Amino acid sequence: MDFLLPKNLLRYGYKDCVLCEVERPGEVERCRNCSGRLGQRDRLLWEIRRERILRTAGKLSLAYPGLGHIYSGRIAYGVFWAILLPLSFGIVLNVWSGINFGHGFLLAEAAMIWWLAWADARRGPREPVAPCEGACPSGIHVPDYIALVREGRLPEALALVHDKLPFAAFCGRACPHPCEQKCVRNEYGAPISIMAIKRYAADLGYAEGIAPSPEVDEGTPGLRVAVVGAGAAGLSAADTLARLGARVTVLDPNEEPGGMMRYGAAEFRFPREALLSDVKHILARGVRFRGGTLFGRDATFSSLEREGFQAVLVAVGTWDAVRLPGAGGENQGFHDALSFLARLRKRRPPRLRGRVVVIGGGNVAIDVARSAIRMGAADVTIACIESRETMPALPWEVEDAIAEGAKLLPGTAVKRFVLADGVVTGFEALKVERVDFDPQGRVVPRMISGSEFEVSADAVVMAIGSRADLSFLPGDVVRKPVDPERHVFRLQFPGGEPKIAGYVCGDCVRGPGTVVEASASGRAAALNIFADICVEEVSKARYRDNYRRRHEAQGSDRPEWRVRRKAERLSPSSARETFDEVETRFTDRCAREEAERCARCNLSL
Repeated sequence: MDFLLPKNLLRYGYKDCVLCEVERPGEVERCRNCSGRLGQRDRLLWEIRRERILRTAGKLSLAYPGLGHIYSGRIAYGVFWAILLPLSFGIVLNVWSGINFGHGFLLAEAAMIWWLAWADARRGPREPVAPCEGACPSGIHVPDYIALVREGRLPEALALVHDKLPFAAFCGRACPHPCEQKCVRNEYGAPISIMAIKRYAADLGYAEGIAPSPEVDEGTPGLRVAVVGAGAAGLSAADTLARLGARVTVLDPNEEPGGMMRYGAAEFRFPREALLSDVKHILARGVRFRGGTLFGRDATFSSLEREGFQAVLVAVGTWDAVRLPGAGGENQGFHDALSFLARLRKRRPPRLRGRVVVIGGGNVAIDVARSAIRMGAADVTIACIESRETMPALPWEVEDAIAEGAKLLPGTAVKRFVLADGVVTGFEALKVERVDFDPQGRVVPRMISGSEFEVSADAVVMAIGSRADLSFLPGDVVRKPVDPERHVFRLQFPGGEPKIAGYVCGDCVRGPGTVVEASASGRAAALNIFADICVEEVSKARYRDNYRRRHEAQGSDRPEWRVRRKAERLSPSSARETFDEVETRFTDRCAREEAERCARCNLSL
């Protein structure tokens, strides 16, 4: 039973399903057609195969209700849906007295039966999903890994997180954690510190020093995929493809992988050592990294096709910073937020002097402002068009910035920049009444006439957004939706050349988002690439994921469970003097007590 050891679960991937010879929490008696604990490749193959079955089942149910259920093995459900239409028509014929208004309701009923049968067949059987799990873009089994942390099985908890998300260290520090907003504990005290528990499992799980094992040996023939972009989407796709046994090469213009996590997140939020833990784990699966490679110049679709790659996934992110009209260069005191943060991470910080104004109201603007304070700026102001209540930045991030000394200037729009001797000295501003959006979704601030005022500044940093640079794509390339919900598209080249399969996913499709959203998009793209190219391999997926959770004893709520544990933090006065992490990791006791608060609402009563 060596494969059940926690270190091997982290090395070879979390193994679901049931093995009746081993009694473990969360497992019950052997399922019918049990295949033991599924390895990571088998589980991913079954995930692809299951999606295919559900798609076909949906199409069959459009032909006639119930056919799709029977095809997918849900015989009883299929019989139920199949007899509904004949039963309805039989009832009508028994009371037939000529055509009347009620037959319109019969047609509506038949259409509703057809639609409900299609929806049920397409959705398939589902286990109970906890609200936190449903809110997570990556669909992490949150209550299950929290239960493993509670039992002290940290490598296994980390392996379970890696099953859906390879960035446990990052998302344990800098995730918006929508899961906590949906936690049922919100109704009983305070939500569980899910993000902090994930960080605890990641830090101590990585500290075990267990490197994952490549699914295939070097030189083994198989699918070869090139991933353009070493950010969250690209690395997540590479990780998933490597788990499936593909040979993956990641290309990126930067010298180190990580994308925005490496160059766009402040050091006090996400230290480099934590990123290396995530990235090393991905590369250890056999993923190759080719840094300093600009796609479109150093590599193209055609050149990768000549190298023997069978597919290319474009996941370049959004690195093209948006600048305001009239903004000059760095020698005039103007900076863009992405370049500003990237230079900080590369240990080549820009020179700041005097008063710094950060234009923008998102999390990036907050990071820039807090970094400027640590760099010794005399005065830091955050100016944004939104009100304090509608700022895109997370509320607790805004509070931290203000506590460290940043000033907030909400409802402010830049009218024009003021320069003296070729250097910025500030800008004329207008008060914003409200912020609207045009039909294309672009921001349209409504200014108050006659509300002009001046804002002094010795340096201006623009953090008003970024966009993707896809100039390397042919102008008439067509994007075919593959998984629109996850922002995955297939590229169709004009004239059929090049013949290599092209895909695009992540932020370069949807616009700037979070790491967990980009990771989910990359994982979905990887599954679709493997499904499209390795058709025979997917058809060999013989095993089903039979994992079932054993019911836990139902207990009463305790008063101590209503108190949310918090990790220790640096005081604002100390934090503004250093780039060290502001929040520390949970202690063992704190993590265990916080994990005990979980209600395990993914279990059936």
